Amino acid sequence: MSFAARLQAAIAAHSPLCVGIDPSASLLKSCGLPDSAEGAFEFGKRVLAAAQFELSIIKPQSAFFERFGSAGFRALEELTKLARAREVMVLIDGKRGDIDTTAEAYAEGYFSAATPLRVDAVTTHAYLGFAALEKFLAIALRNEGGVFVVVRSSNPEGRDLQLAKLPNGETVAGNLSRLITERNRAWGEGLGPIGAVVGATCDDAAETVAALPSAFILAPGVGAQGATMQDVLKRMPAAKGRVLPNVSRAILASGTSSDEIRQTIRSLQEQARQLL
Repeated sequence: MSFAARLQAAIAAHSPLCVGIDPSASLLKSCGLPDSAEGAFEFGKRVLAAAQFELSIIKPQSAFFERFGSAGFRALEELTKLARAREVMVLIDGKRGDIDTTAEAYAEGYFSAATPLRVDAVTTHAYLGFAALEKFLAIALRNEGGVFVVVRSSNPEGRDLQLAKLPNGETVAGNLSRLITERNRAWGEGLGPIGAVVGATCDDAAETVAALPSAFILAPGVGAQGATMQDVLKRMPAAKGRVLPNVSRAILASGTSSDEIRQTIRSLQEQARQLL
């Protein structure tokens, strides 16, 4: 199955909730886990087990694993294998972006048949130009993977750059939206394999999402950053059925035990179904 088809099936089965796995030092401490690669892996396992693997997609933040060096990479590999073996899709939040052979090497590390870190999708940035992602996209698409390009991030520091005007009058975000749409339409009908990251806290989210009719939308900012599922519904009305509200730290809002995490995730999934 294509990436889009797999994700649509997963959303239909479990809701569009995207659960972030962000094992920071403070989060691990709050869970009574060691600040180590083993602790990071244990946290990821705890979340998956608490949800009984009934999740459409998880989003491990690569940086929180990479900080432990090679042991952290192994933990991320094992967590990814565990999730995908139970048909939970994995979106690595690494925000990769480079040119030529370097972009190709990044993509091979996530999508090739030989990689120990085979995932379903990866976040990228297009600061070096959308066309510079072509080799990355080609490898991802050839291996039925997905790519989420940062278009409008939820952090306020990104606003000036992302809304800066190009000589043709388009904003940077608008230009990326158009190029993503063109690339997805060239790939085929319906939703394509190239998604966009659009923050749930952005006041211009509706306009941005409307310019991305053939893209899945990853919407960070729900929970700890202040946005709610209702905010996503209000700010992204054109994205119903294809928006993935991402919740990371807020999955611990009711407590850190398995039962408490399960209750929180089930509640969030029920709220997220409003976005279908």
